[in-house]
Amino acid sequence: MNYEEWLKRNELALKCKPRTQRASFASFFEEDFSEFKGEKIPPFKRGEVYFAKLTESAKIRPFLIYQNDYLNKACFEGVYHTVVVLPLSGQILGGDYRVFIKKRDLMTKDSEIVATAIGIISTGKIIFSKGIVTTLTNEEIKKVDKAVKKVIGMDNAI
Repeated sequence: MNYEEWLKRNELALKCKPRTQRASFASFFEEDFSEFKGEKIPPFKRGEVYFAKLTESAKIRPFLIYQNDYLNKACFEGVYHTVVVLPLSGQILGGDYRVFIKKRDLMTKDSEIVATAIGIISTGKIIFSKGIVTTLTNEEIKKVDKAVKKVIGMDNAI
């Protein structure tokens, strides 16, 4: 199915925002993020890592764009306004629910993608002006998929 067919099939569902999604989007406009508020959303893809700031008091940290590219395109076109993400942590703890990523590109240190912290954020909280932090390889995405499947019970947790 191409994007246009997908969009037509899902248009109403994309407009219906669950309370958490509405709260995430609304909170962006209530807080002062003058550093990046009003940025134009560029095209972005699954597997890319960007910096984001979730609250005014939170530090800026990297997040992996995890949702599919049709949803990403809907964000770029202004039809949809939240993104499924996974945070990166500089605290290396290992285990089945974390994926190690070696320091590269704009990353300042070795990090792990934390599959147990999957969530959604408003597109407005992503700091696109800082550029792509890094892009995961296909092998790394497969490792993230495996970790997420364990978290949500689609694969054995052991």
